[in-house]
Amino acid sequence: MFSKILALSVTVVVVAVNTIIKKVVVALVGWIGEDTVSQQKASVVKGAFIGQFFNTGFIILIVNANMVEHEPKQFWKNFKGPFYDYMPQWYIDVGLKIITTYLV
Repeated sequence: MFSKILALSVTVVVVAVNTIIKKVVVALVGWIGEDTVSQQKASVVKGAFIGQFFNTGFIILIVNANMVEHEPKQFWKNFKGPFYDYMPQWYIDVGLKIITTYLV
């Protein structure tokens, strides 16, 4: 039950952080001051993509993974998600969260 609540709350947090990442990247690129508008747009797209990719993909995967059997055990002991490996239920729970997060 706790892992389900944690996974759902992480999805909400990821969407909020993605919005913040977009705003920060736009502000940073404006502050840096590229030579052309095309270079500014390209830098914004690259920065937002990298930030959102790691924020969305990596965090949702790690929170739902059960990593207790991997080294270093002391670090992974807090990652006790419901999934040891990919299985049909993983696609329903985690895969759907990743897709819906990207669509928002």
